[in-house]
Amino acid sequence: MKRDYGLSLWTFGDNISFEAKCKIAADIGVDGVEIQGDMTQDPIRLRKILQDHKLKALSVTPIDADISSNDTAKRSEAVQYFLDMLDWAKALGSERICLHGKVGKTQVSDDYQLDWDRLVDSAKKIMEKAEQLDIEVVFEVLNRYESYQVTTAKEAVKLVETVSSPNLFLLLDAYHMNIEEQNPVQALRSTADKLRVYHIADSNRQAIGDGHANLQEQVNTLCEIGYQGPIVMEMTASDSNHEEQDYLDSVTSYYKRSLRTLKTWESDF
Repeated sequence: MKRDYGLSLWTFGDNISFEAKCKIAADIGVDGVEIQGDMTQDPIRLRKILQDHKLKALSVTPIDADISSNDTAKRSEAVQYFLDMLDWAKALGSERICLHGKVGKTQVSDDYQLDWDRLVDSAKKIMEKAEQLDIEVVFEVLNRYESYQVTTAKEAVKLVETVSSPNLFLLLDAYHMNIEEQNPVQALRSTADKLRVYHIADSNRQAIGDGHANLQEQVNTLCEIGYQGPIVMEMTASDSNHEEQDYLDSVTSYYKRSLRTLKTWESDF
């Protein structure tokens, strides 16, 4: 099986251009990238840059938006952001976008069930358009320090089944699972037919081998369950890398080392 390996462009920081980020990604040797949904940028121009660097648009990940807000206006604005992002992703050439709750919303707005109902209702509205455009949506499972809603694979499966859209799937992230899942491997197995994107980083969100997570076991499990989606690296440098260039060099090094490791592990399957 030919696997697509990618990385998340946001991890390179905000102070270099999209084109510079793509050049670094191409030099690292990945097949594609995950792009932040900054719709102030021209998607046709970004698509050309991707093509110039022979990179696929593996997914579009959102800027913060609260689709379960108890403020009707804010919730409507958040839903509209995702509806617009679907059009933007289509123009960009991406067949997939990511959906998740508001990062930083770690407590219930007013009532858990109401928050859940709002999440489901908003997701259904987004999925209606996703189906029309034939775009896949992956709901990313975050950890409790980023969002209180949908922090485990079990909760994510419940959401997918409740929304009941043929275009809605899941994104599981090794870093988040290290915090939330009692058994990340079992979490991967439990979502086998719904998993479409897998994010990888070690327990400290750095390179494979720099933390304590058993990532090889997770990657082996992906192969065993027949997962055919991309493996997207999402890594950040430690706080000790204060200088911009030091940070960029560190993250680049993480990606190069981790990509070599991933390809070695998967060569056995």
